[in-house]
Amino acid sequence: MTKWLISLATILLVFGGIFAGKWYTDQQADGANEQTGYAVSVATTAAQDAAWPSRIRAIATLRSVSGTEITAQIAGNATEIAFESGARVHKGDLLVQLDNSSQLATLHADQAKLKQASASLTRTRKLISSQATSKAKLQAAQMDHAVAVAAVEHDKSVLAKLRIVAPFDGVLGIREISLGEYVSPGTNIVNLQRLDPMLLDFALPQEHLSQIKVSQDVVFTTNAWPKRSFNGKITAIGAQIDPNTRNISVQATLANADKQLRPGLFGHVKLELGQTMTGVVVPQTAVAYSTFGDTVYVVTDDEQAGKTAHAKVVHVLDQRDGQSLLKADNINVGDTVVTAGQNKLYDGAAVRIDNSVQP
Repeated sequence: MTKWLISLATILLVFGGIFAGKWYTDQQADGANEQTGYAVSVATTAAQDAAWPSRIRAIATLRSVSGTEITAQIAGNATEIAFESGARVHKGDLLVQLDNSSQLATLHADQAKLKQASASLTRTRKLISSQATSKAKLQAAQMDHAVAVAAVEHDKSVLAKLRIVAPFDGVLGIREISLGEYVSPGTNIVNLQRLDPMLLDFALPQEHLSQIKVSQDVVFTTNAWPKRSFNGKITAIGAQIDPNTRNISVQATLANADKQLRPGLFGHVKLELGQTMTGVVVPQTAVAYSTFGDTVYVVTDDEQAGKTAHAKVVHVLDQRDGQSLLKADNINVGDTVVTAGQNKLYDGAAVRIDNSVQP
């Protein structure tokens, strides 16, 4: 029993010494920090004066001026496919010929009936002029002739529908039928799109209605062509505000001579509003965003306190190209703002500026 108590006392003394040493070290470190002032390393830059043209940026989608899915109106087997996928075609070019053998035979028969009806009408008119027949027979001959003409016209209309042609100039998509395939009415054959010019559809909040007008310049960008921008002009503004979103629909037209753009392409549109916003410009990395307000840390240098960071609530007016335009009410041109290291700061924290590494 005595040995066990001695062992326990020894263990307690050892651990007590360890904890006492740790407490003493921490106290010494805290005292040193209080005397020397621990400084957080941050990167900074000077706030700049700026005047920015007022600009709107919105999500936009491209669509073609003319675009359709080519389909058959009358059923039939495809006896000829006269196009290749992705080809450029002109209005009236043959795309697909459906089997028209029965319709051609019907046309020939109806043309013969028309010829006979025309001859009968000519004879009846001669007889009526010599009063050798009645007006009733003339009317009957005229009716037979009109019916024969209508039959031939109907046959030609059916044959035209079996000959499927391009309704406008454009670029074809991927062929969706095969030679000899039975094509039902409504079956997709190929997509046809007119690619130049292109229409650009987007929506803007209603407060911008007074700032936009037809012929206003726009710039379209998309990640499909990250190094390019496409210029266009507003060509139409919606007739009403959407009551659900309070947005106004806007349409612009873009030139697409090189056919790089495609309908359905997603991107962003930018347009200048002709007004200028003034304020203080700082890097976007200098602004800390939160639900309680956006803040920027400004560094001041005092002889006694040294360099310290102070949180300033700011009003962000606009952002572009990695920069933020701030309202000049709580921050001034020339202020030294923190661009990196804010996560370690608090209001009044001591800082050490190290601009060797920028965000």
